[in-house]
Amino acid sequence: MVHRLLFPLATLYALIAVPLWLVLLSRHPPMIGATWHGHEMLFGFALAVIAGFLSTRPMRNVAWVLAGTWFAARIAAATGSGPAAVIVGMMFPVAVFILAAPPLFAGAKRRENRILPAILTALVAADAVWWVGTVWFGQQVQTRALLSTIDLVALLLLLIGGRALRAAAGGHLERQGIARRDHLQRGYELPLAVLIGSAAIVDALALDTIAGIFCIGAAMLALVRMMPWQLHRTLSLPHLWSLALGYLWLVPGLALKGIAQLAGNIPVTAMLHGIGIGALGTLTLVMMARTATLRAHKPIADFVDIGVAALLVSVAALSRLLASFVPAAQHGFLWLAATAWSSAFLILLIRLWRTMLPARHG
Repeated sequence: MVHRLLFPLATLYALIAVPLWLVLLSRHPPMIGATWHGHEMLFGFALAVIAGFLSTRPMRNVAWVLAGTWFAARIAAATGSGPAAVIVGMMFPVAVFILAAPPLFAGAKRRENRILPAILTALVAADAVWWVGTVWFGQQVQTRALLSTIDLVALLLLLIGGRALRAAAGGHLERQGIARRDHLQRGYELPLAVLIGSAAIVDALALDTIAGIFCIGAAMLALVRMMPWQLHRTLSLPHLWSLALGYLWLVPGLALKGIAQLAGNIPVTAMLHGIGIGALGTLTLVMMARTATLRAHKPIADFVDIGVAALLVSVAALSRLLASFVPAAQHGFLWLAATAWSSAFLILLIRLWRTMLPARHG
């Protein structure tokens, strides 16, 4: 299946790309564009994970088409600068859209389920804008595209991560004979989509103050949404609390982005790492491990390694945020963040290898 190829690819790329970026950043002039790092974490790493979740067709050629276009897009992002690079760079997101969007649109019977294909469509459009900025309009357009993308990714994490966490935590409560308090949860998804979707639009238009208000509102609503989930009762189970940790990062992540945009004197791009590392890194790591384990028909009770990896991602997020506030120790914090991040995804890569290898031979 697609995830058996894309999950290890995304994990290996996450492990390598961050320390590689730091090495390249130390060169003068830098060998890569100023927005390459953000683009590759969102469209190189995150979109590969998304494709692994959404592309459920069992055909082997589908997986190889996605992997081939992914490789081509990564090379184009690192080396290309002309119209040909735009075409090559857009091959992967367009392939993901063609393969994943039709079943999503066909299965969207409720309004809440129409949000997911809309996000996928918007992600393809945002990547197209980034590529247009690469060739014709410059770094400012690229930055705006990435700000909108981080909003869209946050919304995707709120939806998919929230549904997965609520179901998993609720099932645990039921098995323990504890009454659930989350029966009126469906109504939160549309307001969250409106808030963060609006933030994505105004971020594209450079209306930072309005975007900040929307993001702070979404952070508050996400916090209210999770309060009935009784997450404190999951602390003995790494496969649950690690998932909860990733979701919890969305609250300070969105709030930090919003505060930076309202304040005007805090670098917004630096504050995106609460979402980009804390929430995105943790949730993708845990969800890849859970999905690979469950699809291999193996138990997920033994998740101590993934719990350690999730904590390492939080160390990476905190270190990266501190690097923006302590200029004197910035270099050390950046390398601490990179080391913790890569160590976490090395743990995941070992988990994926151990999970998938027997099935591949069997």
